[in-house]
Amino acid sequence: MAERTRDDPVGRRERERVDASAVSWAVRELQRAQGEFDRALAQRLGLRALDYAAVSHLMQMPAPAGPVELAGRLGISTGSGTELADRLERAGHLHRRRDTTDRRRVVLELDEGSVARMIAELGPLLGDLERVASEFSDDERAAIVRYLVAVTERTRARAAEPAEQG
Repeated sequence: MAERTRDDPVGRRERERVDASAVSWAVRELQRAQGEFDRALAQRLGLRALDYAAVSHLMQMPAPAGPVELAGRLGISTGSGTELADRLERAGHLHRRRDTTDRRRVVLELDEGSVARMIAELGPLLGDLERVASEFSDDERAAIVRYLVAVTERTRARAAEPAEQG
């Protein structure tokens, strides 16, 4: 593996394969670091990677979701989504309830204890990120936010593109 430094966090070997700016490579390395953090956090919480992803999605979804919506978010079959919800329910991470507007529909609610554990684990990292952000001026932080929002939008757009047939 190529040696990584602050000026070259990705390493020369990978950078030689794709021409991109240091900023773009730093974002790529951030994505990798986030994946490493998510795997470590899942392990600390005693969750499989997919279970952790499900809990994370349920925490950030704007409205209550059922197993079908969760499966769609995770890119798994509806049957697998139901099995996943069953497993998380048995482990005490969530419970099912009837939707208040459509009694035929079941929604998934995270257990407050599980949410509290997740937030407690995320807290130190978020504190670190706040300290890093405080090193920048208001104008610099505004520019960083604009950049990260645009990068997030473009990344999601690329993720939504259909696979090339070939």
